[in-house]
Amino acid sequence: MSVGLAQQARAPTHDHSHAYIHNAWQENWGAEGANKLHEVLPNLGEDRGKRGEGAGRKRETVMCRRRVGNTLLTQSYLLKNEEKPFCYACDSLYTIRHILIECPDFQVTRRKYFSVTNMYRLFREVGYSKELGVFRNI
Repeated sequence: MSVGLAQQARAPTHDHSHAYIHNAWQENWGAEGANKLHEVLPNLGEDRGKRGEGAGRKRETVMCRRRVGNTLLTQSYLLKNEEKPFCYACDSLYTIRHILIECPDFQVTRRKYFSVTNMYRLFREVGYSKELGVFRNI
């Protein structure tokens, strides 16, 4: 009986420690406003369990790379030792955010698949296949 009480006594302390550490990490993360991933994931731990059905490791890797902007379309210049690519339509830096949210040249294509206006909503509300559809039609 005393073992059961000892285990029960530890649980709230563990929960409190976990919450304290999570809050400390969240404060540090909140101070990182200029981070590309911060716009997509402002609250730590928020994407846990939102992987969707049938999400394998390969799909998760692709999704993570998209979130931080590491795609062949936007990063191949590094592999080829070239200058950073700029959008031919509006002369802005070619980024995932520019393609999926900002570029007026891709607006019609984007509207076929989604109508969100920021990266946070894009990765929360729009399905993986719809995002890929935009890339296939660009």
